[in-house]
Amino acid sequence: MSSLQAPSTVPASPNSIRVSPRHLGQMRRADFSPHCFWHSIALGFRHPFDMPMPGIMFNMDGFQKKLIQAHFDTKGVAPKWLASLGCTEPVSFPAKMTMEFPKYGLTLVGMPDGLFRKKDGTLYLVDYKTARYKGADDPFMPGYETQLWGYAQLLEHHHIGTVTSAAIVYFENTLTDFATKPLDLLTNDGMQVPFKVRIHEVAIDRGAIEPLMKAYRMYADMAKPPEENDGCKTCERLKVLFDAENGARGNAKAIKGLENKDTATLNYIIQVAAANRREARARQSFGWEDSLADSVDEDIDCIPADWDL
Repeated sequence: MSSLQAPSTVPASPNSIRVSPRHLGQMRRADFSPHCFWHSIALGFRHPFDMPMPGIMFNMDGFQKKLIQAHFDTKGVAPKWLASLGCTEPVSFPAKMTMEFPKYGLTLVGMPDGLFRKKDGTLYLVDYKTARYKGADDPFMPGYETQLWGYAQLLEHHHIGTVTSAAIVYFENTLTDFATKPLDLLTNDGMQVPFKVRIHEVAIDRGAIEPLMKAYRMYADMAKPPEENDGCKTCERLKVLFDAENGARGNAKAIKGLENKDTATLNYIIQVAAANRREARARQSFGWEDSLADSVDEDIDCIPADWDL
C-alpha cells in the first residue's frame, strides 16, 4: 500500500459551490437539459421527493471493494479479470478529495472507487458500476467518463501519483441467463445471484474538466432557467409541479376574495373546485404505468449505480 502525501490546498471559500464529477458529466449526455440542470443547481442537487438508494445497492458497492481488497490480501495479486489491466497492488487515497477553481468560484469534490499501481509505477483508476454493460453507446457513458476524468485530476492534484489509465468495471448480473432454469440458483438457505465482470477502458482527457466547470458556473449564474427541452420528461414534470403550486396560490387568493359571499355560494364554489381538482388529478394519473414500463429495461439489472459521494 502506498503512503499518502498531504496536499497543499487552500480552504474552500464559503461562497464556493461544491461540484462533483458526476454533476459535470450530466452536461455531456445526449439528453442533457439545461432547464432541468439549472433547477438541479438551484436545489443543490437535492431534488424534491428523492428516494434513497436501495440498501442492496450500497451493500453491493461496498462488497465489490472488499472482494478485490481481500483477493490482494490473501493471494497477493488482483482477480484474473482485473489483472488483465496490469494492476499490481491497491493504492490508498484520501476518503474525499477537493480541488479549488477560484476563478469560477467552484470546488471539485470526489471519491474514486478504486486505484491501483501498474508495473511502471503509474496509476490505474477504476470506477465500479452495478449495471448491465451496454458498450460505448450507453447513454450514461459520457457521465461515467467524466467521473473518471474528474477523479484523475483530483488524485494528481493531491499528489497521489500520475494516472495513466482508467476503466469502468461493470458488475453485471446474469439472472436472465437462468430464465429457463431458475432452480439452478437455488441454495439450501435461499438463492444465489450470479454476476460477471465486464471492463470498459476510458481514455483520460485532462483538458475536459475546466470547460465543464466554466459551463457549470454559467448555469449557476443565470437569474432564470433556460427554456425547456422539447420532449424532456423531467421538464414536463417540472411544469406540472409549478402549475400545481401556482394553482394552489391562485386558489388561496380567490378564497380571500370570497370572504363576503353567502354560505350557499361559498359551498357551491368549493364543491365545483373540488370536482375540477379530482378530475384533473385523475387525468394526470393516466399513463404513469406506461411511463414506468418505458423506463425499465427487460434486463433486471439495468439501472446504474452511479452515485458519487
